[in-house]
Amino acid sequence: MSNGIFRTFTVLTWIVFAALQYNDPDPEVWVSTYLSVVLLYAAEWLPSLRTAERRRSLAGVSRALGVGYFVWALLAFREDPRVDFDSEIFRESMGLVLSSIWLLILPLFQGRSQE
Repeated sequence: MSNGIFRTFTVLTWIVFAALQYNDPDPEVWVSTYLSVVLLYAAEWLPSLRTAERRRSLAGVSRALGVGYFVWALLAFREDPRVDFDSEIFRESMGLVLSSIWLLILPLFQGRSQE
């Protein structure tokens, strides 16, 4: 999968994830969490953010958020450690883990030619 297709897939998928949180009891938390992934992946589409220094900064922010989301997922999962899709905490933890993984792999896709 090319860099551009993967980036587009990620942006569209996480926008859908954010939209699905509209009826959640605390949508502002989850919408902003998912949109942070969108913003970091979409940032390279802006020519002003394509410099090496800005890419390093975005990679650092991405890594920090990725680690933070993973720790958040672990702490949330400890509240109700049932592996059950009927559990809201499990679903939220999985959303955080997926966001974490995507944020941690973002630097692998930076700086490659857009197709």
